[in-house]
Amino acid sequence: MAECHRLARLAWKAPVGGASSKGALVMYGSIILSAAAIALVAGSVSAQASCGAPLGGKAGVLNKMPHLKLSPSQAAPQGYASIVGMWKNNWLIGGNVVVTSIATWHSDGTEFDTVDLSPMVGNICQGVWESKGRKVTEHHFGWTFDTSGNPTGYFTLEQNVKLSSDGMSYSGPFDQKYYDNDGNLLTEYNGEMQAERFTGN
Repeated sequence: MAECHRLARLAWKAPVGGASSKGALVMYGSIILSAAAIALVAGSVSAQASCGAPLGGKAGVLNKMPHLKLSPSQAAPQGYASIVGMWKNNWLIGGNVVVTSIATWHSDGTEFDTVDLSPMVGNICQGVWESKGRKVTEHHFGWTFDTSGNPTGYFTLEQNVKLSSDGMSYSGPFDQKYYDNDGNLLTEYNGEMQAERFTGN
């Protein structure tokens, strides 16, 4: 039976420098079904692959969420908006949304994400980030599991996004790599992240 991805070990990332906008230790929850959906869209994995079965052939469920305006308190003093806050992320491969997540970026340089996938396979994610102006670089490292919950390897996710001038959206490329338990590269996906901000107003 084909396995889409393998889970293994926790990958660690120490921040460069000591500024408060940089995180410390990162553990990223599994998003194996997103990888399965991405693989299906990319055409590199058969729809019969075991990790794609829980999706029933669908690449995630797209949810409509309200677009809310930016609160003045969330704007950085330099005149650009800070990424700190809550966001709806669309993960695109070849122009198609394969999964959607809700991300919360914290002022200490950490980020928390929940993906629209079953908690059975892991839908909680964490990362570290740093910014220069409106450009933000983020690093994720985490576990992958098969559909029985067995560890199969790990993955890394790198994204480089840019905030819009009004601070209401961001977008940019991401690169996601999956490794087996021995650290061998299994597959790599490149796509685009597009996000819209939520606020309490």
